Amino acid sequence: MRTPMIPGPSTITLDQESFKALASEVRVDILKKLDERRQTVTDLSGLLSLSKPTLLEHLEKLQAAGLVKRVDEGRKWIYYELSPKGKKLLHPEKVAIVLALSCTVTLAAIGVFLILAASFTTFLSPAMPTGNTSLGQVRTTPVAFGLASSPAGLGGIVALSLALTAGVAAVILAWVGKRRRERFFSEIAQA
Repeated sequence: MRTPMIPGPSTITLDQESFKALASEVRVDILKKLDERRQTVTDLSGLLSLSKPTLLEHLEKLQAAGLVKRVDEGRKWIYYELSPKGKKLLHPEKVAIVLALSCTVTLAAIGVFLILAASFTTFLSPAMPTGNTSLGQVRTTPVAFGLASSPAGLGGIVALSLALTAGVAAVILAWVGKRRRERFFSEIAQA
């Protein structure tokens, strides 16, 4: 048995309406086109080589299932786009990607701040006197230069390393999501 690299649901649960809506290959093709960008009926008709009445019938079934929404902005054209439910069906990994990217930016900012703080304090600190200065027993301890020598510098390096790791995780999640979507559409086409 193969264990997924990234934990999460490997199956998608569909309600009866969504399952019925996805039973048609044409409706799956419509979802794929709407996943790229929102479209008018005329646009979809040209892309899928279907008549407008046929296309409208399929769009109504997708709307009834809650996978597509009709957007009337009071202008000449009426657009159709994926509803939030349709987006979640096609892109369940988006939340994890946004979280990983947010962590990347936050950790990178913290890392840069800590590294700058460490380098700023190291350059301003002269050799530190130690010992009893009143008796004339003064020794100087040189300040170590280098980022890893101070806690702030080391913290900055760790934060930047974690930021890089979170960024790589976001890329992996996007790749896994794309593969999952392709597999999802191929399984629907076979059903």
